[in-house]
Formats: sequence, C-alpha cells, structure tokens
Amino acid sequence: MVLELIADIVFALIDLLRLSLIVAIPAFLVMLVGQKVNAFLKEKFNLSWIVSVFISTIVVLIPIVFALYLMPFMAGYFETQTVGQPVPEFMETTLLDQAMAVILTVVKNLLSALLFAILLLPMIFFGAFAEEKIWEKIKLPKLVIRFIAVLLTTALAWLIVLFVFPWIINAIFWKLYWSPI
Repeated sequence: MVLELIADIVFALIDLLRLSLIVAIPAFLVMLVGQKVNAFLKEKFNLSWIVSVFISTIVVLIPIVFALYLMPFMAGYFETQTVGQPVPEFMETTLLDQAMAVILTVVKNLLSALLFAILLLPMIFFGAFAEEKIWEKIKLPKLVIRFIAVLLTTALAWLIVLFVFPWIINAIFWKLYWSPI
C-alpha cells in the first residue's frame, strides 16, 4: 500500500520531468531568440528591464501565434478537393471581404500575442529569479544555467496548468481559434 503510493509519486515526478523536458527544449530556443531581441531593445531604445522583456516577449510571440493560427487553415486548404480549381460562384468572396478577414485576423492575433505575453510575465520573472539563484550556487556555463532555469520554469508552469488551472489549455485553444477578439 505504502510502496504503491511511493511508486505512484516517483513515477508522477518522472512524468512531470519528462513533460517539462519536452517543452523546455523548444522554450529554450525561443528564449534564446527573445534574449537577442531583448538585448537589441535595451541597447537601441534604453528601456528598463521589465519593458524590454515585455516588448521582446510580444515580438517573439507574434510569429508563433500567427503560425499556430494559420496551421489548421493551411492544412485544411491543402487537403480539399478544390485546390487549383475555380471556386463555385456562390462561394466567391469580394476583395473587401478578403481584406476585412485579413485585417481582423491580424488584429486578433496581435491581441492574442499581447494577452499571452501578459500571461507569460510571471513565468519569465520566475525564470530570471531561478537563473540568478542557480548562478549563485553553481558555477556552470551561462547557457547550461539558462537551460536549467527554463526547465524549472516549465516544470512550475506544468504544475500550475495541471493542478491549479487545468482549463487553461482549452482557453488557449479557444482564444487562438474561436474567440471573436
């Protein structure tokens, strides 16, 4: 009985570490791009740390949000039988319809990137805090310490998503694809 509980806890922690590692690798690559953007913004515009981090987070999130938003549309377009054929007359859209769809999509995705940047700020603060504390304790290369901080941040994010706000994954999908704005 007790051994089963201990085994469940150990395997749950292993699964959490595995899930965090899977997410930490692309998050680390995005973080490296974000740090380059952040350094450019701080140097070019002389911004404070919080403002430059927020703006660089938005800049990094905009292409990600657009790619995630457009991926199902592109996959659906390429799977249809009418690719390369003329559209039926009753389905034709005017230039104004297409322009409004593009403008509304751009505005919606920019607002989504802004919202996601606001939601990611506490995780960025935790990552910066973890990086500083790890740097004080262990003298490793800066890149390794940053990856460990990203791994800890993704583990914390998964704990929050799985146990505190389990509805957030559905909310992100709703915000990306079905929300009016």
